[in-house]
Amino acid sequence: MTHSISKSFLIFALICSLKIQAVPAQTPTPDLEALEERAFKQAAAFVNPSIVRIETVGGQDRVGKLITGTGPTSGVIVSRDGLIISSAFNFIGKPSSILVTLADGRRFPAVVVASDHLKMLTLLKIGAQNLPVPLAVPEKELQVGMWSIALGRTFDLDQPSISVGIVSALGRIWGKAIQTDAKISPVNYGGPLVDINGRLMGILVPLSPGATGETAGVEWYDSGIGFAIPMHDVLKIIPRLNTGKNLYPGKAGITLSGKGDLSTDMKLDRVRYGSPAQEAGLKSGDTVIKLDGQTTKMHSQMKQILMKKYAGESVSLTVTREGSKAPQTYKVTLVEKLVPFESGFLGILPERETKSQAAGVGVRYVFSKSAAAKAGLKSKDRILEFNQNKVTSSESLALMVNHLRPSDTAELLILRDQKQLKLKVTLQSTPNSVESSLPTQALPSRAAAKNEQQNIKVGHFQDQLPGENLKFWAYVPENYAPSYEYGLMVWIHPPGNTMQSTIFKEWKSICEQRGIIIVGPSAQDVVHWDRGESEFVKEVIESMKTRYTIDSKRIFLVSHSNGGEFAFHLAFKYRELFRGVAISGASIKGQPPETDPDFPLSLYFILNANNPFNKLLQPKIEAIRKMNYPTVFQLIKNDKPVGDYLEKPFLEEIGRWADSLDRI
Repeated sequence: MTHSISKSFLIFALICSLKIQAVPAQTPTPDLEALEERAFKQAAAFVNPSIVRIETVGGQDRVGKLITGTGPTSGVIVSRDGLIISSAFNFIGKPSSILVTLADGRRFPAVVVASDHLKMLTLLKIGAQNLPVPLAVPEKELQVGMWSIALGRTFDLDQPSISVGIVSALGRIWGKAIQTDAKISPVNYGGPLVDINGRLMGILVPLSPGATGETAGVEWYDSGIGFAIPMHDVLKIIPRLNTGKNLYPGKAGITLSGKGDLSTDMKLDRVRYGSPAQEAGLKSGDTVIKLDGQTTKMHSQMKQILMKKYAGESVSLTVTREGSKAPQTYKVTLVEKLVPFESGFLGILPERETKSQAAGVGVRYVFSKSAAAKAGLKSKDRILEFNQNKVTSSESLALMVNHLRPSDTAELLILRDQKQLKLKVTLQSTPNSVESSLPTQALPSRAAAKNEQQNIKVGHFQDQLPGENLKFWAYVPENYAPSYEYGLMVWIHPPGNTMQSTIFKEWKSICEQRGIIIVGPSAQDVVHWDRGESEFVKEVIESMKTRYTIDSKRIFLVSHSNGGEFAFHLAFKYRELFRGVAISGASIKGQPPETDPDFPLSLYFILNANNPFNKLLQPKIEAIRKMNYPTVFQLIKNDKPVGDYLEKPFLEEIGRWADSLDRI
């Protein structure tokens, strides 16, 4: 028995021994980081021969508020015979010459073939043959979460710059772009975004969901939010660009009643005069139910379709119309430019009534030779109806007039001496002049104002925002009363001189007569305004609006000399905030944006005839007026030094201009 057990044990031990010896040694765990690094390098090496360095020479030093770059940027070869695609941002300065360096060191002059202003791409051509063209990722293979590698060729010809991330979204910027969290900067704008295999996903460009233009989206560089135009879309437009014709976003000429991208109010608020939509037969009040056959229930759905379309392309809009039984479909051929918006002008100043219980809107003043004057409207009349629609406030009346054009007719129902009258009126264009005899509106007396003030700071004082080092000064008339709405003059001082004592002294009496508060933000470095300080200026204005009763229709900017550039920057950046800009001793750089029917802006220029800006400014005034900005231009003809501030009669005219910014 013992012998049998021992034998069995020996056999078991031998089997176990053989099994142990048969197990091979364990393989070391692979270094995943090393494998990833190798994959990234291989992907970059695969596409490397197709990435070029682009250098520009000459051109503009500044475009808008942006200083154009002079360093090298990137591009990608897209044909064997020398076509190269890049970001349009690289050429906004309109360089006099362009040089392209290939990965093998060869250098060629390049010419711009054409640009796509919708996707912000530019096609170049160099005199080279047999160039390496990269492989593109098929559209169906693009997926959120896959590796994305942003590349560029700047200073090092041997190796491209590399930034790694993932595809964080598809169809961004209204369906135009791939979004990546790889860091993107101006040096690789125009470079490729590739997958882990080195295949081309798209071309890197700056884009913004809310802004348009040559520099939109640049402020996001290195932020973790970058965009690339998908390569399958790039390949579709290259044949069109190669014809030498620029491509532009298509415009229909419509606005919707609701506000914001999530609004479900699909009623057409405006159909622009002379626009493709008007010519197709669409009308204000139509409700959009389909666009290009797709059901649309939200503003964002319309933008997703329209903002991918080029000028010359067509879309179909299916709408319901009051009085029509069945929906109707209209074909709209989009255009590059719309006829500038121009609102009709009635020619009155409304009474500034904060707590009136009376029906309609009182007429404070009737402009001389205006449509209202010709129709027989008088001061102290009350407008009860406009085209049979009840007038409930000055805002509602302004909106109804704003929807009509000069030469359109309207019917007014007014109340005069307790009797109702009907008047026919033919609207006119907004005048480019200032009324010479505009009376002041009755303001509260100092005694009455004191009863209302109660711990409200008035007079001339210095202040600063809580938690901020930046300061501002203000002047609030001594007769300020919260029951009256005041205008707000935002003084933007010229570089190097706040001019605080001069502005306070010269404007004090005008502000008291016209009901205007002054606020003067100070630049952190008084010798120049930094564009980043625009938010500070806005915060100062918002602070004043919370402390005082401010009429939002009479917030305006005033500046002198070189301060005008920053003032215009503020006016065009915050369209919803300002209603006027008055500049003395300076011109305007560049061209203003298109007029906005929702945010009308009036301009006032005054210049010494001896100022060298005179020859530059006068033709710009005509161009601005053609854009339908109401623009006053006064030329001072005297022997005073060019840089001196304005004399009292001219300041009083600006005061009258500011006092009529709420005109209808």
